[in-house]
Amino acid sequence: MVNRLAAQRLTTTVGIPAAALSVALVGFGACSATAGGASSCTGGDTAPGVSGKEIRLGVLYPDSGPAGEAFPAARAGIDARIAIANAAGGIYGRKIVYSWRDDEGIPARNLTGSRELVEEDNVFGFVEFTVAAAGGAEYLADRGIPVVGLADESVWTRYSNMFTPASSIGAPVDTYGSIVRRHGGTTAFLLRTGLLTGISEAIYRVGQSLQAADVAVVASQTYTEGADDPGTIARQIIDSGADTVVAMIAPSSLATVLHAVRAAGVNPPVVLSFSGYDRDLLRSAGPDLAGVLLPVGYRPFEAGGGPIATYFDAMRRHSPQVNNPAQESGIMSYIDTDLFLRGLKAAGPCPTRASFLAGMRTLTHYDADGLIPPMNVVTAQRHPTSCLAVLRVNPAGTAFEVDQNNVCGHELGPDT
Repeated sequence: MVNRLAAQRLTTTVGIPAAALSVALVGFGACSATAGGASSCTGGDTAPGVSGKEIRLGVLYPDSGPAGEAFPAARAGIDARIAIANAAGGIYGRKIVYSWRDDEGIPARNLTGSRELVEEDNVFGFVEFTVAAAGGAEYLADRGIPVVGLADESVWTRYSNMFTPASSIGAPVDTYGSIVRRHGGTTAFLLRTGLLTGISEAIYRVGQSLQAADVAVVASQTYTEGADDPGTIARQIIDSGADTVVAMIAPSSLATVLHAVRAAGVNPPVVLSFSGYDRDLLRSAGPDLAGVLLPVGYRPFEAGGGPIATYFDAMRRHSPQVNNPAQESGIMSYIDTDLFLRGLKAAGPCPTRASFLAGMRTLTHYDADGLIPPMNVVTAQRHPTSCLAVLRVNPAGTAFEVDQNNVCGHELGPDT
């Protein structure tokens, strides 16, 4: 009876069929609501990280190291979304809190941080905003610990405990190649960081995307700020004859390289960057980034509307330490955290890690309240995001403009 009542409440609040949820809740403990809205759960030990008043999450992201520059507002987005939930009474009356570790974007540090958060901080699950999730992935999967976050490594397709609202992994898609082709690109120079292990997988998929759109990859080179000479890299780009530069490096590093290329008298017709959607960056390096295209898997800030207004309001009220909330790492970590909170809601009043995983599989039309296109959370584990918006840095380098609102491609088969 208790499980049926819990299912009925969830049917009302998040649209999960009561019959299906009653089955999902069987064996996960019985609950009795308290006056404050939280639940007193019986039928077994309390789930790790869950008390009558709180649910503790673990957060892993690079606060320092080579990857640290790419995620300046990650904590702010997490803080803002959790603050909204707590202001509304938490999840079934429980306040959401978290502990965090800096993994520096290094797999070994990610594993260490995962162990510490599980074994010392007793967290329920994880929000990871990192390029080094492979480090602790097996450890977390073996224990059935839920993980939600940024999926830039193939490890996210291997484990059923890992979920993402936007994936760049799995089978390649022709979307990136279509974007380049639409802007006149026919030959590409791939510029990637040499410091992050996950980038090699991503750059390979991008290469497949380009080739599927008849854009030939003529060269690929790593670049590390402070270690490599930007003039040398600029000469390699020019000598390759490529009309397109596709960059997976820190946006400030891309600005340095493009400055050197243009100083040599060449202006690449097409530059596609996978990071750099940050208005603060334009204030320091805007002219060097003029014309750069940036694909994003969420509603662009410049598109406006209710979902963006809600995000801005949350960031200004709850993360005032960020002067400019219009940052990619802020909105993406906000969405990641939102998805984890939806999973907690779907897990029911007596959440366990098992009921969280079962609940996530009921989220078949998740859209982060309009911030992303509707998606099936389980399907996204195996299939990359194929519909993107495209931003362009204006000719003066002072602002971003919406180049295309919705560019959709196709998943490529194994023989493509």
